[in-house]
Amino acid sequence: MESIVHALLIILAFGAFFIIAMWVENKVLIRQGKERYDLPETLSNIVSSVLYKSADAVYIIVFVGAMAAWVQAHGLQLNIEYHWYTYVLIFIAQDFCFYLFHVVAHKMRFAWVSHKIHHSSNHFNFGVALRQSLLAPIPLFGIGFIIWAPFAFLGLDIATVAFIYELNLFYQFWIHTRTVERLPKRFEAVFNTPSHHRVHHGYGEKQIDCNYAGVFIIWDRLFGTFVDERDAGEILYGVKSRAVHSNNVFVMVFEELFDLVKTIWRNKDIRYLWHHPDWSPK
Repeated sequence: MESIVHALLIILAFGAFFIIAMWVENKVLIRQGKERYDLPETLSNIVSSVLYKSADAVYIIVFVGAMAAWVQAHGLQLNIEYHWYTYVLIFIAQDFCFYLFHVVAHKMRFAWVSHKIHHSSNHFNFGVALRQSLLAPIPLFGIGFIIWAPFAFLGLDIATVAFIYELNLFYQFWIHTRTVERLPKRFEAVFNTPSHHRVHHGYGEKQIDCNYAGVFIIWDRLFGTFVDERDAGEILYGVKSRAVHSNNVFVMVFEELFDLVKTIWRNKDIRYLWHHPDWSPK
């Protein structure tokens, strides 16, 4: 019971931080003469975030512990000592796993089902960072096992891995903004920044399927998926195919899933599941 209370207090603290950050960002956007927050959409983003974290909590409590224990029992079971550099290495390795997860989420439609909501807004601000799907924790759609399974296989403590992943997600919150232009070159050479992530959220010709990084942009630079904002052209936020024109959270969450099911049924072709979201047979 005490652990549940602590978890709720942490959630409330982070919730307060996010709301204050959005309020401050909106003030800065107005001062900069840029598009301010859309209130109905922002409220929907917050509700989607609450539903997502609730589903994530259930998923972790019911499934992750048992699955991690099974993976550890059948894994290498390495006796790894924890030092400060151990946590740094886990953070870096997990960020690479996030990069792989993110690529799959964009390249295969079964995973895009839970990720599309995050890209479906025509705005780009801190509120969009909270725009998540309650389907994401479900393995069939969210493929979240990529984030924790390799570490459980090595024998690492799953609670430590989960905490480090939350730090990764927390970093990604601040890169969802138009208030910050460019940062020092050395920083942008290594880390994901608002400039890099703005390109990722665009649907223009040069903006699709790039800059997948969570924290370290070096993965995109290494694997040829990096596009500099100066080379991306005018950024058009949102999705090109099957755009969402609703602030109804359940429409935002389920419309892509329903469309995928209808498309497979109509065409009698299961390949839509693992092909690119824009794929269709010739």
